[in-house]
Amino acid sequence: MKSKINLNIKTNIKKYITMTVFSSILLSLLISSACALQVDDPQYRVDKLIPNETSPNIIHPGDDVDLWFKITNNNYNDEIKDIRVSITPHYPFEIKQVNPIKGTATISHLNIGESDTAYFKLHVNEDAPSRDYRIDVKVSYDEVEHENGEDITTHHEWTKIYYLPVYGTANFEINTKNDISLTPAKTKIIPITLYNKGTGTAKQCTLTIGGNKYISPIDTTKFYIGSIKSNEGKNINLELYTNEKTPEGSYLIPATISWIDEDGAPKIENINIGLLVQGDVLLGISNVITTPKEIKPGNTYVRIDTTITNNGHGEAKDIKVHLNATYPFKDSWSNANYKDIGTLSGCESKVASFTIDIDKNAPPKHYKVPIYMEYLDIFNKKHNITKTIDIYIKPKPILNIIPEEYTVKAGTENTILIHVKNTGNEKAENVKVSAIKNSAQPFDYPTKSDTVGTLKPGENGTGAIVIDVDKNAVAKDYIITVEIRSVGDREEGDDNVYITQKSIKVKVENNPEDSTLTVGIGLIVILVIVGVYYYKRKKKNDNKYNNQ
Repeated sequence: MKSKINLNIKTNIKKYITMTVFSSILLSLLISSACALQVDDPQYRVDKLIPNETSPNIIHPGDDVDLWFKITNNNYNDEIKDIRVSITPHYPFEIKQVNPIKGTATISHLNIGESDTAYFKLHVNEDAPSRDYRIDVKVSYDEVEHENGEDITTHHEWTKIYYLPVYGTANFEINTKNDISLTPAKTKIIPITLYNKGTGTAKQCTLTIGGNKYISPIDTTKFYIGSIKSNEGKNINLELYTNEKTPEGSYLIPATISWIDEDGAPKIENINIGLLVQGDVLLGISNVITTPKEIKPGNTYVRIDTTITNNGHGEAKDIKVHLNATYPFKDSWSNANYKDIGTLSGCESKVASFTIDIDKNAPPKHYKVPIYMEYLDIFNKKHNITKTIDIYIKPKPILNIIPEEYTVKAGTENTILIHVKNTGNEKAENVKVSAIKNSAQPFDYPTKSDTVGTLKPGENGTGAIVIDVDKNAVAKDYIITVEIRSVGDREEGDDNVYITQKSIKVKVENNPEDSTLTVGIGLIVILVIVGVYYYKRKKKNDNKYNNQ
């Protein structure tokens, strides 16, 4: 049912168009037969032809067109005068001033059978697409009829519509994506778009790609594209190889486009394709040297020399390098690990040095330390990359004194036992403890050192030292420095000597035996004094008695 209705609609439209065309033809014939003035179809010619123009009657956008009409008095009895021919153009035509009245040509009179020309000039808009465009021609005149010795003037006026064909022309440009570039020593697929920015359809388009000293097309060099309408683009993939010695920069490769315009004229145009050659920047770390060579827990100011290498072909500018120190590492000082190494061209290297401290309790193992690198390419576009280096922390013995408070007596030799524990990750051999004498303290050390022996990780050991405390020592707490010396695990190849100093607290107390002796001596002195006193008093009393 729906198909039948559509068929009836199409049939009615065709009948309407047929009747309209027939009516227009009939009306034109009636006007021509009834009018004394005949206006021929317009004649035109393109003004200012380009040297290779072969069809002067083909109008293109942007042309100036000379347009004229042949006006004939075909009335065999009457004279025609005051003839005015005016044109009203529609887009894309614009009237140019060639007559005293713009767009109007005047003819004073035409005798019977006489002809003249009404001349105009039009400009075609540059952006006009291909099609037929309308112009309205208005004709007015007076017909003078001589009857009975008198002139009878009849005024006539009518308008006729004409269409002038305009053939749009194709105009091409080739675009590439901004973020696509060629790389030396590599073959890349470069997508391009062939745009028809003109006003007409280009038929049988062909694109041929050439090369230059550095860039060469691979495989297909000629592409048949077919028709490209106005404002339409066709995508093409070019396979291009770039010579390994190509400097970075912008290059042009030639291309040739051939096609047939809508007016049937064959066209050919040479156009360059702009391409960007950007060497690849491949920043990497080619070497790492640490000082000291063997890194152990508790090391400070460890220097890491990294060799930064650009393994690519491009240039990297304003390179900034940052070693990100996280546990068990930390920066040795502020901004110790931010470095600016400048510019690296292809295959160039520079050394960036960093300084870190190692936590004393760091587990021995391999650590991945990130190094962040930021740089600019030759077009000042910022890039960044993160690489890692391997830092191996070796085990070592860590010896600590188990906290304990020691009490010694003044005026005597005191033996104290120092308990040592290996809290590290490696066996400690030949562990030895020694007291460090301080002349400001009331101590002497008849036995200042003792050997603890070998301590495996987690094991305890004991060393004894003898402290001789001055008898006049003030009773209070004292801090004594004890040196712990050991050798690493020789079986693991560690023959380093490890020395550390720890502090212990020693409390001095008075000796009780000294106090008893002092009291005894005091009592004897008192008894002597009392005895002497009584002796002298008795002797005095005896002398007094004898004298009496």
